Amino acid sequence: MDLHIHCGDCSADQLRLSGLPGDILVWKELLHEGPTPFGLADDAWMALRARFLASTSTELTVDGCLAMLQAQDAALARFQDYQTVTLWFDACLYDQTILIRQLDWFARHDRGTTNLMLLCIGEFPGMPRFSGLGELSPPQLASLLPQRQPITAAQLALAQQAWHAFRSPAPTTIRSFLDGDTSALPYLADALYRHLAQFPAAANGLNRVEQTILTALARERQTFSTLFRTSSIQEARPFFGDTTFWSYLNTLASEPAVLTMDCQQPPLHGQSIPLDGEFRITALGEQVLAGNADWITLHGIDRWLGGVQLTGNGPVWRWDAKQGHLCLA
Repeated sequence: MDLHIHCGDCSADQLRLSGLPGDILVWKELLHEGPTPFGLADDAWMALRARFLASTSTELTVDGCLAMLQAQDAALARFQDYQTVTLWFDACLYDQTILIRQLDWFARHDRGTTNLMLLCIGEFPGMPRFSGLGELSPPQLASLLPQRQPITAAQLALAQQAWHAFRSPAPTTIRSFLDGDTSALPYLADALYRHLAQFPAAANGLNRVEQTILTALARERQTFSTLFRTSSIQEARPFFGDTTFWSYLNTLASEPAVLTMDCQQPPLHGQSIPLDGEFRITALGEQVLAGNADWITLHGIDRWLGGVQLTGNGPVWRWDAKQGHLCLA
């Protein structure tokens, strides 16, 4: 019997329709957002993550998120019941952060006689712009299975180093890690560089997604659906979903606002994100976009990225894209 581990429901649902034998475990944790600090026991870790995930959801409660995380870990702990475990991942930041967490977990557990396999792709034949496993049909997914390879000791060791760097309270640890050889996991370096671009920019305090949002709105007003699509297209490897994107918009709309929107508050649990309201940039947003004002200085920040907590109006860790390094400013 095989176990297939997927990031998200879309690709898992398609695999179920493909006819490939085995059980499927869907991993849903959003590790590229929110706190992932060192030094917490498992119970404290899951409680912290559950509180964060519930804060980003329009549907799930803290208890619901906690139950989901506990169920995922319990299912993973039964991996020795299977002859083969295959990890299905693509190249985006969402998948790669979960991949290094999973490989770190497996590296610390006795794998017994279970075969641990990896299927990780960044391209697919006939798709000039491949956005992830979730857009593949059942036959296309099934066609990938012969490409899976045994997970190597080098991959496990590299993932452990990467997961350690990702959870460090100093993001310079990630930057130092990227100076080494990451070829054992060929999509990891690009994903971690993309993670660093989610730190406030040295020029104006906006992360890359926020910069993309304001740039789009500087051209014209847009609905949520159009703005989400516009911002996703700007990503070489799209990695955020609509609820995460909605949280970015809410932050930018909080005072002093750099954009305005019809719905100023997040939807209540069980309500859907409004898709028909228009968003527009404010005069302050135009100043920040031009680099004549700084979003962090004006608004402050309260956000975790991996093991790094960014708070206050500065100095905070920022990403200088031109120089390719981090700075405190």
